[in-house]
Amino acid sequence: MTRRRFTLAEVLVAVMVIGLLVPIALRALMIDSRLDQQAAQRQEAAGLADFKLRALLVTGDWRDAESSGDFGDDYPGYTWELQTDDWTEGDITLRLLQLTVRGPGGADRTAVTLTTLAPESEEL
Repeated sequence: MTRRRFTLAEVLVAVMVIGLLVPIALRALMIDSRLDQQAAQRQEAAGLADFKLRALLVTGDWRDAESSGDFGDDYPGYTWELQTDDWTEGDITLRLLQLTVRGPGGADRTAVTLTTLAPESEEL
């Protein structure tokens, strides 16, 4: 019984195919890792936006607080910006609050915007 061995041409073709596929696979892994990091930052930004908007609403600080800031040393690189505008429906006038939180680097890919309505006065 004779054993079949690979020829030099077959080995060279196999090495060439592996040489082409490895960079493609590594690039795909790098893209996946970057997208995973962006998704985690966006999720963190969404949680921070929810927390900040609720805090501004409960305390009423949205009326006279600063319109932008950061989250300190606990969340480095995350910033927030509050925009307010009038919102009217018939006899009802409310304030439209729009809070945007951006992740590290201020990239729009990690930005989250939450919007809500609030009464103009403290009395409901």
